[in-house]
Amino acid sequence: MFGERHVLADLSTDQRDPDDWDIGRLRTVDYLLDTRVLTYEPTLSLLAVGTASGLICVVGGPGVESSVQTPEGSSVKILQFAASTDKLLSVDECDRLHIWNLKDLNEPPKSTRFDHAINAVMLSPSHTHVFLALQSGEIRTYDLLCLKKSPYVIPNLWNMFQTKIASSVVDPLHALPGCNIPVDLVAHPRDLNLIFVAFGGGVVLYDLSSRNILRAYELVIPAGAPGGGGYNQAEVLTHRWPSVTSVAIHPAGHFFAVGYADGCVAFWAVEDEDQPLMVRTSTDLDVNVINGEELENFLQNGGPSEEKGTNVSERQPIYRVAWCGFPNSSDPRGGATALVILGGDRSNDPCRLTVHTMPALNSPEPPAPSSSKTGLHASIRKAMRLSVIPLEITCYLSSGPIYDFVLFPKSNPHFSGCWDPVAVLFLTGASDSRMVEARQFLPPKIMSPLPRTDVQNISEHGDVIHDLSATLEDMTLSGEEPLPMHVPSKLYSGLGGVSYVQLLTLQRSMHDVLVGQQLVPGDTDLPIAGGSAWIDDKRLSELRLSRSHPRRILITCHRDLTIRFYDASPQLLISSSTSPLQKNYPFAIHDLTIDLSCLPLPSAPEVATVQLAPESLECVVLLKSGDLVIYQLNTTQVTPLIEIEGNKEFVLLGDVTLRPGTRYHPFLMLPRGNISLTCCALSDIGFVGVGYIDGSVAVIDLRGPSLLRPQRQKRQSKLLVRNQDADPVVSLTWTVSPVSMDAQLAVRLIAIHESGNTQVFKIIRDPESSLYDFAQDVTRIEGLPNVMQGGSFVIDSQKGTTWRADRSRFAASLQTRDSNPARCLWVTASAKGARCMLDISGERISKVEWNSKKNKVGHVQVIEKNNSHVFVAFNDKPEAIVYSLPYLEHLHTFPLAKVCENVVSVDETGDFIASRHHESGVLEQIVFGTLFKTRRVYDQPIVDVTSFHREIPPYPQPVSVGPPSLLGSWFRYGKPIMTGEQLDALLAGPDRPIPPPDPVQTLQDTTTDYGPGVTKTMENARSGVYNRLNDALAERGEMLGNIEQRIDSLHQGSKDMVAQAKRLATEQSARRWFGF
Repeated sequence: MFGERHVLADLSTDQRDPDDWDIGRLRTVDYLLDTRVLTYEPTLSLLAVGTASGLICVVGGPGVESSVQTPEGSSVKILQFAASTDKLLSVDECDRLHIWNLKDLNEPPKSTRFDHAINAVMLSPSHTHVFLALQSGEIRTYDLLCLKKSPYVIPNLWNMFQTKIASSVVDPLHALPGCNIPVDLVAHPRDLNLIFVAFGGGVVLYDLSSRNILRAYELVIPAGAPGGGGYNQAEVLTHRWPSVTSVAIHPAGHFFAVGYADGCVAFWAVEDEDQPLMVRTSTDLDVNVINGEELENFLQNGGPSEEKGTNVSERQPIYRVAWCGFPNSSDPRGGATALVILGGDRSNDPCRLTVHTMPALNSPEPPAPSSSKTGLHASIRKAMRLSVIPLEITCYLSSGPIYDFVLFPKSNPHFSGCWDPVAVLFLTGASDSRMVEARQFLPPKIMSPLPRTDVQNISEHGDVIHDLSATLEDMTLSGEEPLPMHVPSKLYSGLGGVSYVQLLTLQRSMHDVLVGQQLVPGDTDLPIAGGSAWIDDKRLSELRLSRSHPRRILITCHRDLTIRFYDASPQLLISSSTSPLQKNYPFAIHDLTIDLSCLPLPSAPEVATVQLAPESLECVVLLKSGDLVIYQLNTTQVTPLIEIEGNKEFVLLGDVTLRPGTRYHPFLMLPRGNISLTCCALSDIGFVGVGYIDGSVAVIDLRGPSLLRPQRQKRQSKLLVRNQDADPVVSLTWTVSPVSMDAQLAVRLIAIHESGNTQVFKIIRDPESSLYDFAQDVTRIEGLPNVMQGGSFVIDSQKGTTWRADRSRFAASLQTRDSNPARCLWVTASAKGARCMLDISGERISKVEWNSKKNKVGHVQVIEKNNSHVFVAFNDKPEAIVYSLPYLEHLHTFPLAKVCENVVSVDETGDFIASRHHESGVLEQIVFGTLFKTRRVYDQPIVDVTSFHREIPPYPQPVSVGPPSLLGSWFRYGKPIMTGEQLDALLAGPDRPIPPPDPVQTLQDTTTDYGPGVTKTMENARSGVYNRLNDALAERGEMLGNIEQRIDSLHQGSKDMVAQAKRLATEQSARRWFGF
């Protein structure tokens, strides 16, 4: 009926002037793919990440991100916070110490080089010095207030120890290479005057004030004992001195754990350097004691046994140990503890972090000390031995080998950052990059000691463990799985890296439903809340305009088989210096995360495309394997799915187990079958269209659900497919519109094949059964070949709005037929050009071809601005080429090279997403760009990383090894303990200069050079501070003036009173003289 030719309205009137366009970058998201070291400070609630490229990123609360770079880009080796001085310390691969001021990260760091490599550093929130263990064995100190080296130097303590005992050593040649090289430094948890220095050969306890070695702990595995390697090593019959790798102190401070390179852990009492309490591996106890039966088998076999499958893989070294305490007991010695062990497993064991839950120290009151020194009393030793036998073992599995871990204490920075941790972050290795994973740290639940063991009833010479097998049975494996926690999005790398990204625009009502209430951090969020961030107050008026901007959602696909959703709405950035940001941008909506690993698939899925319905909020995921999965938002109570008899086409997924709190539930899956899917299209009215590689088309009606096929395609094999339709379907588009031969509004599915042949299917409803099906008539069109996915648009010929298959259009199709129906335009684009058709199957309005040989067009979009619509093509130069609608006249060409490298997703408002890939295949940067940047405020926020600062609690005091009622002391108990100020005075010496004050930023510094992650003070905030100070000074001056006036008044009054007294006295004298 639309045979006559019409002159169509120009839909691009207001976009022809190039001044109306403003191409620019709004915001970037960078991913740290080369993380090498992590550290967390509970007082400031900040996380710092060091990378191989020398970049250090400080992450805090909402919007708090600041970055610094090491000089010359040297890789970061050691990273620590100094909460007492608000400093950030790092040691790079060139062994230079760099110190940044957290109050102004824009300042260049203070860099210092030492004579030798730096192996370990030690800080404390109670003093302002840092200890540095050098490769030479010396320990140097550095003053963080004066930013200079302190004169206090500790010589190589292990050399001193060996020299002292050289005459009494049985085998003076046992010293191994590296035994005098320090590997770790740990402060005593309850005495600042004592430090533990771990060398390759052993551990030294050093008194700082007396400059004296108190104890030296050297582990010797005697000949015949299995040690860490067991009886599958040739060195069993020789003495062994395993190298130390790490040390951790029990929170009570009376004993400690040492990790060794042979995979064993030794427990030592502080007061007993001769014999460890216990030496164990991950599977065996007392490996420093000869096992007669095993040794006999070893000797009978003439060496390590290699028969009957006894080949045992080599045990890994103990890379690191940490001892955690908890506020779970009223006893000053503390309750149950947890020893975290990294390493010590066999090479064929799963990658994991092991946590041993230890019982509380329950030692009895020691007997009265005798005149002779007998060392550690037997009853105390047995109690300590009991407290290092684990009651429960928890394994934190990881996706790859763990290189390091960081504990997140709740608030207390003491005890080496291991007091009451709520989370653990570990750095794992993937095949091509590092990955950061996080787990909840489970507090100990078992508080009682091992059964059948009563310290009070044990004889003095009896052993604590009478039956080793019974003890091992008592060691239970924790059945509770630690929940994964969400890491900051900047740390998505490796298996968690981003491989796909998409930008969508939603109406406000639908956006609010999708995002939900996300203000309060959940149990699975890391406790990182330090600092504050806000947008420059000068742009507040422009920033408030974003309240009316569209809401946006960012969708990312990750290599760990997850699909994540982010709120990328500009409203999140509305903030000021008095009302900082409340959410990160973009803000992760964790309860929407889709985990594809729980699906019943034969192999690991790989995402081809993700579609989200803007009104129904259903989500469709098309996998590269050809499988299709449909997810529904769990906003209300879900009705249990009923399996449909005779259904062999799709699988209902109502019984799939999901993580608690997940809002997107899998509804059904359309498996690949014999014929693969090539594309799909999701509507807002309950229909999902799918296209196959053989050219067939099907529709999933979610109301049933049921699978609909055109009558000519209802088949069981390829034999019933028409030859002219047997080319792959490359694009599907849902619309509610007429066609040139059918003026009735109807739900239609446009299927474009690879050859350009196009079919327009009509979906009708059977009035008797109320079921939907394909209409018999199919409109066929000869269209563009190789149409790109997302390159088909049906728009209103008068208004330019897109005619989707949404609820309003569907309701309009159910109304009575309009005598003068509106007309539509069908715009399609391929790699070679674009075409505009009237009423889909009517006359061709216009056509354009672009130079595909020079620059390939990858994305197209119909963009609306001020009720004016244009057609924009993005090529890989990159450029944005603008065409008018409906005649496709070339209007503008805008270069994008200064904004991004390639565009991967565009929305209807002109905002786009660009990405940059790493050589490993994951994204290393996402760019938010736009074609209309005018009055758009996406500036990097002003950041103050030190605005949140918990009060540092006093350093913990020593506790007795005995019961709380014991009045005596065992280990320095009751003696005055060195304070942090005293320690600073000791280390800095008498000539310590007065620390320079923090530099005050000038007004010019606060208003210019907005570098990344730089903390700046706003001009108006500063003027407000000045105004408040001036007001306070004026008020103080006024008060002083009033006081001065009162004093003057009193002074004058006193003078008057004296004068009056003199006058009265004179009058009285005169009266007496004259005889009155």
